[in-house]
Amino acid sequence: MVHFEIISSRTVEGFEKDKKYVAYMLQARQDSTESRVFDPDPANVERRYTHFLDLYNGLKKDYSTLLNNIPFPRKIVVGNFDPTLITTRCTAFESLLALIANDSRLRDSPAAITFFQDIELNESRKLINEGKFDQALSLLETSFKLLNKVYTDRSRVVLGALCRIVACAGASGGTLAGPVERWAQLALKRYEAVSDYDLLLIYVPLLHTCISIWEALGKDKSKLVDELNDLRKRGMKVDSVPSLMDAVDNLSTSV
Repeated sequence: MVHFEIISSRTVEGFEKDKKYVAYMLQARQDSTESRVFDPDPANVERRYTHFLDLYNGLKKDYSTLLNNIPFPRKIVVGNFDPTLITTRCTAFESLLALIANDSRLRDSPAAITFFQDIELNESRKLINEGKFDQALSLLETSFKLLNKVYTDRSRVVLGALCRIVACAGASGGTLAGPVERWAQLALKRYEAVSDYDLLLIYVPLLHTCISIWEALGKDKSKLVDELNDLRKRGMKVDSVPSLMDAVDNLSTSV
């Protein structure tokens, strides 16, 4: 089961119109409490108070009864950097996250998916548009690592995160083919057991992108081409399809 912990906090100086704020380091681990085995490779991401507040309000709107016993620290104008307040907030954040960890309805809610996914996703999109593909790749890898701790291997949100990593290589014009190859292999492997029609709509652009990656690396692409031809024979549209990134963006965010 996923375990969440706020392991540290830091004060971040504001940039341009952004005011100074506290960034909380959230760690997600898949610990086994029965065997006392702790996750050796946890996922770490930073979130702000406003991110937790949006998460709480979103869950409270849809699942108010489940959050009756979860108090949440109110927003204040002065004193946000007081160590006692920060400690109190960390405790409240962990209580909320523990509830989410133990209830699949909360984990699968739009508010939770937004909280776990959108910060890194939006920043990576910006970096890709700026041509900063290496930085975007690093963020997308961090995002996948977190989502893969929280959700199942073949959930839409995890497959979407994995395909975005592969799509980053496609957007880079092949310059990231080497670093992304292992992610492409993983995406293809996870798709072996996928049968949902909407997820298969991503599979076709994934195959096209993997073929481009294989070409850039000088690898044999015949199996991927055969897979595309097989899908064509089964009546799927395999030509003139959206880019992998566009296909993932069009996918429903439901788990």
